[in-house]
Amino acid sequence: MPGDHDAKTTDVEQVDIALGKKIAKHRHHPVAKAAGKAGKLGDQGPLYALSSGLLAVGVVARDRRLTDTGLSMLAAIAAADVTKRIAKSLVRRTRPKTLLEQGEYNAETGGSDRKEEQSFPSGHTACTVAAARAFARNVPEAGAAAGAAAVGIGLSRVAKGEHWPLDVLAGAVIGFATEALSALFYERCRR
Repeated sequence: MPGDHDAKTTDVEQVDIALGKKIAKHRHHPVAKAAGKAGKLGDQGPLYALSSGLLAVGVVARDRRLTDTGLSMLAAIAAADVTKRIAKSLVRRTRPKTLLEQGEYNAETGGSDRKEEQSFPSGHTACTVAAARAFARNVPEAGAAAGAAAVGIGLSRVAKGEHWPLDVLAGAVIGFATEALSALFYERCRR
């Protein structure tokens, strides 16, 4: 468990751990539990289903904007999903609830097949940010709501004890970057 000046943790990591522990220690509170349940909407499965649904409705309704929104979201989510999987295969980091419940913390290279060691980065956040950004790019009038939903998903992951704040930040960066790249690729394909 990291101490105040543990040789294995940087100052930034120690601040991240302290903040994450402070937030996650309330994970059993009804509000945190509700946020955690709502946060499940940010998992890859529901996001793929949502974007596929938008695509299907767009195709059936012959609505180009809705079709493009569904395709853009699918591409962005897929790019974020692949990127976060690669990052998780390279980094092993204990989840906050593991530290709080078992007193164990580890962060190193090498990845892990154990879910409790796959904290970095937040895949829910990466995919939700990518989806929200793709949605906002196609439906700008709903951009603020999509952004708020993505922030809510990220915060719910910390409140639930699944991720540290920096895991969520890294997920957000992945989401923004992969959506921007997928949007660029999608636009080139449309030409």
